[in-house]
Amino acid sequence: MLSGLYPRHHRLVMNGMALPVDVPTITSTLAAQGYRTHGVGKQHLQPLLAPPELKMPDSRAFWELPDSKGWNGPYYGYQTVDLLLGESDTAHLAGHYADWLKFNHPESIPLLLPASAPEPPPVDLDEIWRSAIPEEHHYNTWITDRAVTFIEQRSDNSRPFFLFVSYPDPHHPFDPPETYANRFAYQDMTAPRISQEERRHQLPYFDKLYPKGAGFRELYWSARSDLEAGSMITTDSITDKSLQLAIAYTHAAIEMIDYQVGRLLKSLARAAITNNTVILFTSDHGELLGDHGLLHKGPPPYRQLTEIACLIQGPQIAPGSTVDSMTSHIDLAPTILELAGIRDHNHNFDGISMMPLIEDPTASLRNYDFGEYHPTAHRDLYNQTVRTDKWRFTLYPEHPEWGELFDLDDDPDECLNRYAKPDAAEVCSKLREVLMEHFPPCPKVDNDWICKW
Repeated sequence: MLSGLYPRHHRLVMNGMALPVDVPTITSTLAAQGYRTHGVGKQHLQPLLAPPELKMPDSRAFWELPDSKGWNGPYYGYQTVDLLLGESDTAHLAGHYADWLKFNHPESIPLLLPASAPEPPPVDLDEIWRSAIPEEHHYNTWITDRAVTFIEQRSDNSRPFFLFVSYPDPHHPFDPPETYANRFAYQDMTAPRISQEERRHQLPYFDKLYPKGAGFRELYWSARSDLEAGSMITTDSITDKSLQLAIAYTHAAIEMIDYQVGRLLKSLARAAITNNTVILFTSDHGELLGDHGLLHKGPPPYRQLTEIACLIQGPQIAPGSTVDSMTSHIDLAPTILELAGIRDHNHNFDGISMMPLIEDPTASLRNYDFGEYHPTAHRDLYNQTVRTDKWRFTLYPEHPEWGELFDLDDDPDECLNRYAKPDAAEVCSKLREVLMEHFPPCPKVDNDWICKW
């Protein structure tokens, strides 16, 4: 989002790495062009568990150092930041939110934890509970409070600003505040179903990434280096009720975010700058939520993970338009700079400005979208993907016998893997050539893996 580059080019390809400081970011460019830049919430640009000697503000260890006292930037082009580290039941451990909670509402710290929930998590998935923390002390509320304060307290109202507001939710553990969790009954949620036909054609590693059994939350937070990032698990041993609860609580978390974004929009209106402000709303990834018999996220690039919301409002944008053309997160940075009228910069973007789509929603931006997965524990799970309007094709270079091919016209839910079917050989061959020409394998990058995450 900040670089307009594929991970292979900005080199932060997995959890446990830091974004190299030599990577140009649009925050630095905007600041150099006179913008006031501020980031609020989860930034995730450095490892959470980095050692103290690296003095990385996105790490917990940094907040035990004297350097953290009174620190609020600069940071990757942000002149100032209000940082939240991690998410959920670890948000109180370090960062600006943790310091605020500890100083102002220490009694609410234990209320983030499942031990304070009105009822215990289910035994088959111990990362589901209704958080007892008051809504006004929750990190999502704090993030909005800090963003609103920034909007209201700008010292020079004529100076343009770039404000990045990052909520960590929705994300597992599934633990929205009770006031939101109570709005969604799990009985109203449809439990995902997976056919035996789909299961037969899934890749063999799907059910081998995490050990079976209860106690997932402790296993996840243990940060074991032998466990793959993304924490993808199968749902074989999870009851329908627990899956329905996870889905209901995800809806609850989304509703809380919607409310917080509404507060932001109202603050822009109070400041009388709505009509002169571009607002871009998106997410970093989706969530499997039981689809394909899987929970969380992981190596396979199912649409539930890779297709996410992107809404843009602004003075140059006609309201009510819907764009069907393929776009990518790498397109956001060049789009933002063009919307800001900045054309003199040192970026060599991988992405393409979406302005042609903003001007003509029926236009097309590209023929292909590319992606890749860099594993943290199992190196052979590296994969590369090309997506067209009709096909999603994924290769695992270390496993030529593995692959995924889905016909998105006939099988939009990606349930029937056609990779090994004889009648798909020609399609596979053509898409393989596209990958080799435009997005060849790149399993290694020049960056240090510091820790698990």
